[in-house]
Amino acid sequence: MKVVMFNPNVRPDDFDAALAPFPDVSFVRTADHATLARELPKAEVLIIGNRFYPGAASIIREHGRALRWIQFFTSGLDGAKAAGFPSGIVVTNMPGRRAFAVAEHAMALMLGLVRRVRDTEAARTRRFWTRDAIAPSMDNLAGKHLVVVGLGSIGREVARKAKAFDMQVTGVSRGAEPVPNVDRVRPRSELKAACREADVIVLAAVHDESTHKMLSRELIAELKPSAYIVNVARGQLIDEPALIEALRQNRIAGAGLDVAWSEPLPADHPFWSMPNVLLTPHVGGAGSTAFGQGIGEMFAANLARWRAGKPLSNVVIARTP
Repeated sequence: MKVVMFNPNVRPDDFDAALAPFPDVSFVRTADHATLARELPKAEVLIIGNRFYPGAASIIREHGRALRWIQFFTSGLDGAKAAGFPSGIVVTNMPGRRAFAVAEHAMALMLGLVRRVRDTEAARTRRFWTRDAIAPSMDNLAGKHLVVVGLGSIGREVARKAKAFDMQVTGVSRGAEPVPNVDRVRPRSELKAACREADVIVLAAVHDESTHKMLSRELIAELKPSAYIVNVARGQLIDEPALIEALRQNRIAGAGLDVAWSEPLPADHPFWSMPNVLLTPHVGGAGSTAFGQGIGEMFAANLARWRAGKPLSNVVIARTP
């Protein structure tokens, strides 16, 4: 049995140990399209990430005729779904694997906004000790009302960390059942009311048809002038022109954005130069691999089910048409 992994950026260290119980499995790492095309023809399983799939989709369709299962080492599959899968393939993902890291990043953006990190950094480059000028405008997370939109693994981890900062937490979710570390859960139908109450709103929802531009122009208008928006999910959750307009007119205090509608962000995009925006290049899930379950371990667990003829975990598409 042959398993091919395509990952141009990261070489995971945990696969050799995780696959030791499967001596008959041939595991091949590939990092460029030419090698992927050469190794795919007899592969039964492909391991790949959402970001890398669209660029490799035509190669996978042409050379992956023996594929029966595609295991994504990411949670989101929006780019891959748009690119399309070969027919007859089972598709699985790894939800929540980097939730702790994305939640940390959300907290970093929140802290950066209220503690005016961008402004103090700008003063540093001018060698200006800005204490008296900036201290009156600084704020804290303690006591703030945080609204987390999306209570999946990332949203729940954001809520857990926010409680350590003494924040009041409201969650907005499809469901209404109580969630640990969330003071109140509102259905999506009450997002407008939640926006009115929010000091900080964090977007952690999956992007699909039901969440497309869910933070609309109308809802942005409901936010307090002192409110902040933090997006660690997908840029398409926000009406981006409406957000830019609100930021330019100071109708909200600021935004911390790890994602945007167009990535990489075009050189002429307003976000680059807006003083009330903290911008990071979709790196929320980056960082140490020492914490949490590694992708090798998670894949090996699913591989054992596959070999035993048992249902796989985290099936996104049971069999593509």
